[in-house]
This record gives sequence, C-alpha cells and structure tokens, in this order.
Amino acid sequence: MTQSQLIQQTLHTLAYIGVREVCVAAGARNAPLVSALLACSGVKVWNFFEERSAAFFALGRIMADRRPVAVLTTSGTAAAELLPATIEAHYQNLPLVLVTADRPKSYRGSGAPQAIEQAGLFGVYATIVGDWDATDESHEGLCSDGPMHLNVCLDEPLETNVAGVDFSSAPPPPTYEDGPPAPLQCDLVLAAGIHPEDAVHVAALLARLDAPIIAEATANLHGFPELQPLLIPGGERALQSARPAHVLRIGAVPSWRWWRDLEALPKIKVTHITRGGFSGLARKENVETLGWENIHSTELARVDPPCGILRFEPDFEKFPESEPAWVRKIVNAIPAGSRVFLGNSLPIREFNLALQTTKPGLEFFANRGANGIDGLVSTFLGTSAVHPGECWLILGDLSALYDLAAPWVIAQLEHPRLRIVVINNGGGKIFSRVASMRALPEAARNVIENRHSLSFEPWAQLWGMEYLQTADVNDLEDLLAMPMVIEIRPDPLQTEGFWKDWQKPVIRPR
Repeated sequence: MTQSQLIQQTLHTLAYIGVREVCVAAGARNAPLVSALLACSGVKVWNFFEERSAAFFALGRIMADRRPVAVLTTSGTAAAELLPATIEAHYQNLPLVLVTADRPKSYRGSGAPQAIEQAGLFGVYATIVGDWDATDESHEGLCSDGPMHLNVCLDEPLETNVAGVDFSSAPPPPTYEDGPPAPLQCDLVLAAGIHPEDAVHVAALLARLDAPIIAEATANLHGFPELQPLLIPGGERALQSARPAHVLRIGAVPSWRWWRDLEALPKIKVTHITRGGFSGLARKENVETLGWENIHSTELARVDPPCGILRFEPDFEKFPESEPAWVRKIVNAIPAGSRVFLGNSLPIREFNLALQTTKPGLEFFANRGANGIDGLVSTFLGTSAVHPGECWLILGDLSALYDLAAPWVIAQLEHPRLRIVVINNGGGKIFSRVASMRALPEAARNVIENRHSLSFEPWAQLWGMEYLQTADVNDLEDLLAMPMVIEIRPDPLQTEGFWKDWQKPVIRPR
C-alpha cells in the first residue's frame, strides 16, 4: 500500500465513523494528512497551534452537536497533549476521535527524534481503531461509544499531494437497538449533565413520577413549568435533610458532597440512568445502572413514604458582595436564549445554588467527567462555535489560567458572541471549604490555594477581547461589545460570612 492510499483510507475511516469536523494542530509528520484533509469536501477544519486546546475544543463540539469530532496531531509529545481531553471524553462517553501521525513502527523503542510509543498511548481511555503503516494490507476500522484512536505511521519522503475524499458520501455508522426498559422506583431524584435535547424526555418522565428533584443547572430541567413544584432549592443543604430509601440519579455524576457520602450508606438504594454507563459510586451493594432507553419507560412508581426533604432558600441579600451573591447577579444578567458553560469547583456549585428558574431557551453545559479544571475555556468555545445566541462561560481564576491559549480559535468563529466571566478570588478558594485543609498552617494553605494577585486584563488584550472589571451589578446590563472578558472580584469576608451562615447544621422540625 502506498502512503497516498494509507492517507486516503484513514480519511475514509473518519468519514465512516461519522466525523464531519476535524481540529488540526499541524506539524511536519502530519503534514500529508493535513494537506489531504484540506482537499476534502463535507468536512469542517479548525486550526490550532496547540494540541491540548484543540482536543478540548473538539470535546465541546461533541457535547453541543452530539456527533464524533476528530483532532489531528503530529508525532511525539504532541500526541500526549490529547490525554486530558481523552480522559474527560471517556468519563462522559463522548466520541472524541484521536488521529496521531507517527514515525514508522520500526522506530519504536529506539529513542529516535519524535518517536515515542504512541500505539496504546491512551490506555483504557480510548479504543484503538487502528495502528497503521503502508505495510498493512487492509484496515478494519471500528466504532466505539467513547474516544477512539487512529495512529497513522508515515515514512519519509512525506507525500503532501494526496487527493481528498467526500466525507458526506460515507454511509452512516451502524446503530444498535436498546434493550427493554426496566421498572423504576424512587423517592428522590438527582439530575445533572443532561443534554438539552434529552431534557425534554427526562422532564416528561419526572412529571409522571412526581418525586422531589434536586437538579443541577446542567440537568437543563429548570425551564419546565410542570417540574417547578417538584424542584427542591437548597442543593447540598436540602440534601442533608433528606432521608431517602431509593435515589434515582439521571445523567452525569452530581457535584454535591452528599453524593460522595452515599458510599458509606449502603442501605440507600441507588439507581442510575446514564448514557455513560458509570455509576459514580465505588460501592456495589444496592447499586444498579440502567441504559438511557429507560427514560422512555412507562413502568414508574414512587416509593412511599416520601423522603422528607426540606427546602432552603439562600439569603443572597445578607451578603451582597459575596461570591455566591455575585453568581446570582450573573444568573439574572444572562439573557434568554443563551448557552452557558459552567466551570468546575466553586462556580458550578454556586451557580446550582443561585439558579431557581431559567429564562426561555437557556442551555447549560459543563465538563464533569473527571471533574477537572483544565481545558474549560477551550471546551466552552467548542460548545459555542456555531450557537447563534450569546454564550457565557462562568469559571474561576485558576481555571482560566489553565487555558490561556484557548482564545486562538475565536478568530475562526462566525458569530463569537462570547462572555467569559472570571470570578477572581485570588486562588483556589474551594480548598478553604474542605475541613482537613482549614486545619493546615497558613504557609501550607498559601501553596495549596495557589494564591496570587493577577489581573486578566492583559489576557483579554492579548486576544483582542473587550475587558471589564466590575464591582457594580449595573455594569452587567446592556453589555454590547463581544467577545468580552468580565472579571469579578468578590469580597472575601462576605464570602466567608455567606458560607458560615449557609452551612449551619440542618435542624429538622419535630
């Protein structure tokens, strides 16, 4: 097989898998693939200079449009940069396709320049679709629900005049029938990480079930009027009051500490309905995981007596300049029809606390597969790339610092109606809420929290974005220029006061 045939067969495999977008981080070794890809029809090519951003951007495109997206790298450590996004895609069960150019197989183990062990580089986190070179007679590609890896070995001289293919002419990948639905019983529902399209079916199920619901913003359930009587405000505090016998979790693993405490409560039965297949719990006793087809089940029953959960409303007015109060102000400022991406750690927890109902057409996304803070700006840009409305990212300062190269792709977006809200509290303040961390000496906490006094104005200037630092909620009204970085610095004493007030022990009425 010639190198041209190898490259064309790789492109045909991508088309067969269902790829219609490729994020390219170019180099010398993958130049033949890049050149051929740019000669193809029926595929959108995004250009990046840095592989990690490319992979997380691809992840965001998959999250939004629910179809495979590929990321193409050159050889060596460039391929290794894809690992964080691959881990995230694995735990979200998203079809991220990794195409890594490589040197010939004979170079493996030699220590030759840019010749690392790329085959199997991603371990359990990606299915190997192919490890190919020109000596292979044929390639049997396969599809996978999660990440897939194609390693393409190219020898010199590299061919850069390879004809493209028509991606749109590829047959659709095979589909598989779901199994029969199972009966569902519960007295408490936890919901998180549900795609807006799926939320319509979930809402119909939960309205029939008529059990109390604790839903994160990413469940996309707060906009359904029929669920308003069932949605319980208060998040973690409300959960502490609950005495459930059977918990039904729908979607992704939630962010609440109460969820982790379920590990030590095996008498509470937990049923999961998830596309990812992960239970989110280490314990096996009294735990079952069901396929997504059960959302359409009509065999429903609520466990009686009810779990006795209480409602709690946070008093944001008592601490108006605290971080949670600022998040509530941001919630109010986001216009109808927007797409919102929530950063991990404190922002997602505070947003869940602040959200009571939503304006029409709001959609929420987050990276909750591995709960990491890297790649959040890039993933947000991927989810926002073709959305016609405003797109808001709410994240912390350390999360933003992790992904400073992400805005490179903004120049390629057709409608960059972007608001990047950085809640800058001078470090990783979520650690100050962990009991074991609070007991550490001040010097140790300073290191663990990565305290700093940085401003994000130079970052905005570097990428040509507008910048606003504000301590006045009125500044969030009538924002015109986009894309824009909005830096908010909450009052640390008020923030501490809010959490002390909110975390008072729950006293149940007699």
